Amino acid sequence: MRKILSYHFIGYLTLIIVVVIINIALKYGDDSSYYRYFIKPIVPALILHYFFKNIRNYKREKAVLVVFGILLFFLGDLFFLDRYSVFSFNMAIVMLIFAKICFIVRFLNHEDFKIKRIIPFLIFCSLYILFILTAIINNIKDIYFVQVLVYLFITLLFGLFTYLRYRAVNKVSFVLVLIGYLLILVVDGLSALNMFTPGFQYNLFSSTIIALAFNLSQFFIVVGLLKETPEIS
Repeated sequence: MRKILSYHFIGYLTLIIVVVIINIALKYGDDSSYYRYFIKPIVPALILHYFFKNIRNYKREKAVLVVFGILLFFLGDLFFLDRYSVFSFNMAIVMLIFAKICFIVRFLNHEDFKIKRIIPFLIFCSLYILFILTAIINNIKDIYFVQVLVYLFITLLFGLFTYLRYRAVNKVSFVLVLIGYLLILVVDGLSALNMFTPGFQYNLFSSTIIALAFNLSQFFIVVGLLKETPEIS
């Protein structure tokens, strides 16, 4: 635990939280939203800096997947700023889907995955996604339905491969990546409700939760992957 809660880790975590809060303050400030385009790149830059600063004996192809994943999450978030434009929304969905695929492929490096372990987690994720679909199904437009369905399917797949790391990697790595994935579920759920449910609109509180969860999810996943070591049976 001490190795996780190092001053180095806490320093980056604090910086990310501060930058996110500044970004949200600009969002709800007067005529300051333009500056958000300059603030948003800071968090992915911090995450990538932490990654390269702590990388040890990392295979190039694995590092490339992590870097592309973070960059695609950033681009998806950038397009999502103009989410009520059909083009921007579709681009955001595509970028976020490929970001998750990058991490899914990154997880595919263990031969001792046990498929039977996924059943409880599969039930949990399926019920969560079913809840989201039920909540938005009456308000989602036809032009968005397929994209949202594919996105939720990739999110479910992401969760399955996250959980399949259980006992295939060390506990610290598994827990950190799992926390990152659970934060992604929070982001996807609240974003879907805000986007497609009239009674659940964006406000200061929900925007702060979504922004923090979105950025911290990537940070926890990256930290977890950096601490990954194979678990010997």
